[in-house]
Parts: sequence; C-alpha cells; structure tokens
Amino acid sequence: MLNGSTLENNAMTAVGVIESIWRYPVKSMGGEQLDEVFVAFAGVMGDRLYGLIDDKGNPAFPWHTAREQEDLLQYKPRYKRHSATLKPEHLEAAQSLGPGINPVYPDEEQFAVEVETPDGQTFDLSSEAFMAHLKTVAKSDTLQLKFTQRSQYDCRPLSLFSLQTCGQLSEELAMEVDKRRFRANFYVTWSDGKPPLYEKDLVGSRLKIGDRLEISILERDPRCKIITLDPDTSEANPKIIKHVSQAHEGYAGVYGAVLVEGMVKTGDSVAVLD
Repeated sequence: MLNGSTLENNAMTAVGVIESIWRYPVKSMGGEQLDEVFVAFAGVMGDRLYGLIDDKGNPAFPWHTAREQEDLLQYKPRYKRHSATLKPEHLEAAQSLGPGINPVYPDEEQFAVEVETPDGQTFDLSSEAFMAHLKTVAKSDTLQLKFTQRSQYDCRPLSLFSLQTCGQLSEELAMEVDKRRFRANFYVTWSDGKPPLYEKDLVGSRLKIGDRLEISILERDPRCKIITLDPDTSEANPKIIKHVSQAHEGYAGVYGAVLVEGMVKTGDSVAVLD
C-alpha cells in the first residue's frame, strides 16, 4: 500500500533547479546572493526588512525607491551578523512540532545592517549620520527608515525568474540583459525542453523546492522602471521596459506565496506538485 508521502513523491514532476538565491536587506538597495536560507510565510528570511519611507509621498505607497533615486541600487547593505539571519536558531525544534509552527526569529539587534555608499563610505544603516547623508543625496528632509521582520515587499512574498527568460529577452533586445535587473528571490534554470517563458505557465501551480519548501505561483510579475536600471551603475535603458510592455504585456517572471516553510539552497530541485 502507498502512503501519502509516496503518492506525493510519485506525483511530483521535476521541472528545474534553483540557480541562485537572492535577498535584499533594504528595499530598493543592492541585493546579496546566498547559498541557503530559510523561507517563511513572509518570504525569504532577512528580505526587505528595512525600507525608506518619504512622509511627503503617497500614503498608500510611501516608499522611497530607485524609481525616485536611481543610485539607491548602488548602495550595498549587509547584515553584521550574517549567519544569524539565515535561519531561526531553533528551526528544527519548531518543525518537529508539525507544519505551520512559526519558529522564533532573531531579535532586531541581530538584524543590524551596515551599508556601503556608492562613494565608498560605510555607515550603520540606523544611524543619524546615514540618514543625514541620504537626505542630502535625495534632496528630501522627510525620509525615514522603517524596520519590520514581516518583509516590505510590494505585492507578494516571493518572486521567481528563469535564466531562460533572461536569455530570451537578451536575444529579443540584441543585448546582454543582466538577470539582477529583475530582483528576484529565486533564479531558476528550467529543465531541457521547457520554453523560455515557462514560469508563466505555472501560475496556479503548487511547487516543491528542495526537501520541504512548498510555494504557490499566484500571478505574473508586472514590471516597472527598476528593470531599466543597470544594477551596477544605475544607468537607465528605457528600451527594456518598452520591449517588455510591447512583447510580453508588461510581465516578466512570477510571484508566489509560501504554503509550507522550509530551507532552500542553491541547486535544489523545483518540482510541480499539482
């Protein structure tokens, strides 16, 4: 007789692997590549815990981002206690109690960040000196830093983008398109035979990544000005967003939500459950 786990394993269809994992400690600043990390219902642990808010902005969407200050992409934040931000200390104990038991996260002090500016200065992110620097550069005296462990994503807790889609866009645009423009959490390499835009066919599907993580692909990812900005120089190339709008209805990549929390590492398989 087959048990539920065996039936599920038999039903899984491997469709690709995780090529790389990324998170962004500060919303709209540079990202960091990880070998492995815990993924919770709120998304990748340590992803976008900090964000900049402009009190004079739209109260429904008050974020100060690279849309307003393009060189924010060149700021390089890093957690001072990097290893403490990759998974909760007592994760295994929490998971042994059953699915859906939220482990206790590190406290705010363990998520302290320092940031390197484009001109090579290094500040504590939460310091008055850094905010004074940023207000001067941004020409705004109404900026403030917001912290939350819930993650400050725009729409959904996870984003996924394939290298095949990046290659397709490079071919269509006759230029090398850097995958980092799309600021995904998971970059995926699809198995042979899958089309370049295969991720859009997964909307509505449930995926298993690695040994435990399960996610639901909810919708395609509508793109904005950010993809026009070079991640190293912030130089804008408007033809990228124009092409995505005209050739792909303005979408590139997909958004997802977490159904079962778990660790994920580079090279993990991606399988379709249903």
